[in-house]
Amino acid sequence: MSRPGNGVVVAGIDGSDLAVEAARWAAAYAARHHCTLRLVRASQLPRSSPPEAMERIRHYAERQLWVAARLARGVAPEITVEQSFVEGDPIDVLATATDAARLMVMGTRGVGGFAGLLVGSTGDALARLARCPLVVVRGPVESDAALAHGGRVRPVVVGVDGSPAGEAALAFAFAEADAWSAPLVAVHSWLEYLEDPGGTTRSELSELEQEEREVLAERLAGWGAKYPGIRVSREVVNGPAAKALVARSVNARLVVVGSFGRGGLARLVLGSTSRALLHHAHSPVAVVRPDAAADHAEGHETR
Repeated sequence: MSRPGNGVVVAGIDGSDLAVEAARWAAAYAARHHCTLRLVRASQLPRSSPPEAMERIRHYAERQLWVAARLARGVAPEITVEQSFVEGDPIDVLATATDAARLMVMGTRGVGGFAGLLVGSTGDALARLARCPLVVVRGPVESDAALAHGGRVRPVVVGVDGSPAGEAALAFAFAEADAWSAPLVAVHSWLEYLEDPGGTTRSELSELEQEEREVLAERLAGWGAKYPGIRVSREVVNGPAAKALVARSVNARLVVVGSFGRGGLARLVLGSTSRALLHHAHSPVAVVRPDAAADHAEGHETR
């Protein structure tokens, strides 16, 4: 789907502190990519509710949007910030918002927060309907200065598995590392997929690991040529991908994983790797669909 200019970044606002943090993260992203930031708040009442009930909700929602917009402009005064309150089911409203979005950003918990959305049935619906990458902000947003760890720029970490979803994650991760002038850490886990690793000799394991290192190098070769200025570290992990990615999120500015496309994101979100990241990662987490990466990369190149 083509999008005008460099696109719109949508941040879901639900009245929680972490939703505001998501708006701040989205503002920094919008500034890096010269996008418009759109803050969206949705609410729905039973049809039997009196009209004044929705008016009260609208009043509170507009106040929440105003606060989020003010804090977002504090991060990036130069960006355009739009505020939108919509009467309707929040999932339907947010799913519709992704039709014209370059990126959707949400907090993880709080009043109707994102963790509940993703793990519950409403999250399954949003995952099936979302048409752009999702970024999950898990805690307070750090400044660029704070993102320097021990005098070093914190990296973007990406999970690589060789699938089309993995390629989409790589596209997103390289574009973000380039925008941040940050290094990239590519993590490839393989031993957990062996049916009987205990029955494999040490020599065979060494040979398999070397083969996996070559696979990872092949996956990264084209991206390294496209982004020659990015310092890339390759890590082949003999163990669960979830454990490896959560551990590396401690010093990461963003962890990126792929989804399985329309109708398949719920599989990832409810799987062990993404579940661990959503509940235990120390950094924001990006979940990228295969068909969303092209839009992101195209917009990145036009900035």
